[in-house]
Amino acid sequence: MADQGRSATEQSPISLKGLVPFGVGGRRLCFSYPGDPSKCVKVARQDDRRTIRMNRATLIPARFRRLYDNNADEMKILTRLFKQIGPEASRHLPCCYGMFPTDLGPGLVLDLIRDDDGKISRSLRELMSTGYAPEIFHAAFEELGDFLRQHLVMTRSLLDHNIVAQQRSDGQWKLYIIDGVGDRAWLPLARWSRSLGRAKVNRRLAEAWSRFQKLWCQGGVSKQLIATSSWGQGFLNHRGE
Repeated sequence: MADQGRSATEQSPISLKGLVPFGVGGRRLCFSYPGDPSKCVKVARQDDRRTIRMNRATLIPARFRRLYDNNADEMKILTRLFKQIGPEASRHLPCCYGMFPTDLGPGLVLDLIRDDDGKISRSLRELMSTGYAPEIFHAAFEELGDFLRQHLVMTRSLLDHNIVAQQRSDGQWKLYIIDGVGDRAWLPLARWSRSLGRAKVNRRLAEAWSRFQKLWCQGGVSKQLIATSSWGQGFLNHRGE
């Protein structure tokens, strides 16, 4: 990555304006890092169609509530997990390099998962919507599950658009969680108890596999939904060739 020896505050902003993001989420845009195809940059969307997590009823008035910052939250969680697990965390999670200035606002720089042929890896949602049955990924999903259980990696719902499948040159697949890590519980008992943690991970895995099969039986995500959605539905705009 360019300017690695300089701190984030010393660097010139990363130029993203004019580039086409390869991914559009409900709250963020994902770009390939200019000049370094092994990394990506996530920036907050500023358009009116973005999703804002502020409308739930709470006892705290909206004007006093903190606007949720996906980048800050993801950086905190990934940093903790890599410190807790060590280099082995990169088996199924992207490494986080920190927050850096961009011409579209603060950007979170992470590993960009690519297939062995160099193309950006696709989400399970995109793959299953274009003819790949869930069973193709079953062995890779079991490997991911073993990793999550072994290291008690808590996740929110394991959603198909937050998991990408890296296609290897030998025809095998490897799954990476690119969003949705972390425990939503206010009191994270599952992180402190191995038995509770494993039970929670197993529930998440079972729920996820059931959703994958349901998506497949429904024929995947329709082209109409993609065309009318305010986000990319887990489909890539391009594969970074």
